[in-house]
Amino acid sequence: MAKYKISDLEQLSGVKAHTIRIWEQRYKVLVPLRTETNIRYYDDKQLLKLLNIVSLMNAGNKISVISKLSDKEFNEEIKTLGETSSIGLKEEMLTNQLIISGLAYDEKAFDKALSNSILSFGLLQSYNKVFYPMLVKLGLLWSVSELTPSQEHFVSNLIKQKMFAAIDALEPASIQTEKWVLFLPEAEMHDIGLLIANFMLRSKSVTVIYLGENVPIKNLYQVAENVKPTHYLTFAVRQNQQKMFNKYLSEMKNRFDDPNIFICCDMSFGEKLNLSDNQHAITSFDSFMNVIK
Repeated sequence: MAKYKISDLEQLSGVKAHTIRIWEQRYKVLVPLRTETNIRYYDDKQLLKLLNIVSLMNAGNKISVISKLSDKEFNEEIKTLGETSSIGLKEEMLTNQLIISGLAYDEKAFDKALSNSILSFGLLQSYNKVFYPMLVKLGLLWSVSELTPSQEHFVSNLIKQKMFAAIDALEPASIQTEKWVLFLPEAEMHDIGLLIANFMLRSKSVTVIYLGENVPIKNLYQVAENVKPTHYLTFAVRQNQQKMFNKYLSEMKNRFDDPNIFICCDMSFGEKLNLSDNQHAITSFDSFMNVIK
């Protein structure tokens, strides 16, 4: 069982800490536990309840009404909401289910939510609508909390298992005019976005050389010499890596024969890159999809 601070609940739910405390005092919807040294904390069940409360409120229910529901009534409301909710609420509930089951190492519940997401939206839109928002929330939590890296590995590997299976099911490439090299630079280890790009390109029958994570620049030289790629695609997930990325971009400009190079990153990161004419920052999922297409 994980232990969460009220700041953790705030990061995951979007509800301000002072509002959570008001709900505790006024409506008794959460009851914080205490360590032996009298420090407040919350467990998995309370995190799940808070996330479900937020979903019910986003569906138009008031906290004063929600607080009066019995446990049975509360669970029935959540079940009904999951079956009848609009697209936006369904995305939110699936994201929350993945978060809580991932933090609790509950593979069965995580796989169920993962499969439900792919069934509802398809693999690509699941990444955009559910997986990525979940990873962003968890990334914020891991950066400020005492939660363990093992939870991140557990979540990431379950997602990647699904994606490897989807990639394996695709037909071999038939288009040789485009050769895409997919890689993450040294110290970049978060490859879920790269796997999505791999799936998308291969589904278009494009030739892909997938190098994966933590690739030294000298390895790219070897690929450039042997394969003559037309495109390179990478992701910047970790912040404060602009210096390292700019080094890669500079060396690729000087050593390669002007292939197209795409860096998927957030807008603030992209603005700090020294890009040449054939190097492009991709700062949104729609732009990413347009490049792949």
